[in-house]
Amino acid sequence: MKEDSIYKTFIEYQEYPNTFPKELTDLWQMKGVCSLKEDLITFKVTGLLIYMNKFFVIFPKAYKIPSTDSEKKYHIEVLINVLLKYKNEATMDPLEMELLGRENGDHTDNLITVYRLIQDFFQNGYLIKEMRVRSGKQCGKIDWPLTINRKQPFFSVSSVVYIDPIITKKIIDGQNLLLKLHKYCLYMGIKKYGWLMGISPDIVEPENNLPNNYDLSFILNFLTNELNSTFVEREIKVIHLIIQYLSGINLKDPKEKIETLATPYFQNVWESMCSVNFNNQYHELKKIIPKLKWEIDSKAPIQPQRPDLMMVREKTLYILDAKYYNVDKSLPGWSDIVKQLFYAFTIYKNIQSCRPLLNLKLNNINNVFNAFLFPSSDSEAIKYIGKVEIEGNEQLGSVKSFKLNTFLMMKCYIGVEKLIYLNEFIKVIKHT
Repeated sequence: MKEDSIYKTFIEYQEYPNTFPKELTDLWQMKGVCSLKEDLITFKVTGLLIYMNKFFVIFPKAYKIPSTDSEKKYHIEVLINVLLKYKNEATMDPLEMELLGRENGDHTDNLITVYRLIQDFFQNGYLIKEMRVRSGKQCGKIDWPLTINRKQPFFSVSSVVYIDPIITKKIIDGQNLLLKLHKYCLYMGIKKYGWLMGISPDIVEPENNLPNNYDLSFILNFLTNELNSTFVEREIKVIHLIIQYLSGINLKDPKEKIETLATPYFQNVWESMCSVNFNNQYHELKKIIPKLKWEIDSKAPIQPQRPDLMMVREKTLYILDAKYYNVDKSLPGWSDIVKQLFYAFTIYKNIQSCRPLLNLKLNNINNVFNAFLFPSSDSEAIKYIGKVEIEGNEQLGSVKSFKLNTFLMMKCYIGVEKLIYLNEFIKVIKHT
């Protein structure tokens, strides 16, 4: 799988020579995934764009793309699984949901539909249809009602014996069209997209001749009838996915052949990764955050303070802010810094004033540690890079800054590696 023919890699918000056909860049601009400036193109999303079996992978800011094909594919696999996990767990606005492939693929043979089919297959296997065969010459379960009605018994002194009982056995209907369609969609879907998820087509049985043997309208009509004749929840779900996949095979509108698994808000993904990897305790600790007190004639809802991450370890409260910045090119501004300093000042003051009402763990807090967390391609898992404070107002304290290796963060987020981030964070702090 050569990069020139199958996939190309980019980094979000970097400029590249625009060598793409105009019809493609026009479609991308319509979807808001890129911007053009003279003969340069800049991608405004992180993730995957697919068009005419070409794969365009956009990595996050401050990312170092590996040089070898095998390493690139592994980094792509990790990124795709990060976005799939985020898609399943996050609350998104319509634009982000649209670019992340909607729920089941939006009636195209796309990655999301195949991903759902693979998930179901790993859990449940193929959609097996069984036939019940009755015979007197095989192993299986005796069908007693049918045996008693149809067979002549042999009477002995103390019992009744049936010499040739009727045996019932379930066998798989290997010629069933629904099973063939399920195999076809899995095989062809994994053949096209499996490399993005580290899955080989070898895990499923080859089935790739169905379009030559059946008319698509006949197949879709057959699937609709199957859907209407089953009440099994799993069958309903899988048949819907098969219809989704097959409906996209012959799409003629180019706009409908553009697939995306991307987000223009990777800052939200970065926050999710930081929250998961640092075991965020915000929901347990939010009671110590002071509320705004308005004196105004209004029934409008009051917006609360909302730090990204809060954790308590020993006698220190850690207030961390996940910042999706490439710090070599830009830094957080005044509002971000003042907000972070204000969080630390007001929360600590609230703890001191409410000590009798707090539990023992929170009563013991005697220090607040404030920090920004930035993505990075540096080899260290966590690296201290400096601090910021307001000139002439040192009594407010400072906000320390740290870089986190993005690739390791992604792997830990999806569970393929494990690192106790807060422990590692505290170790780095002690050496700064």
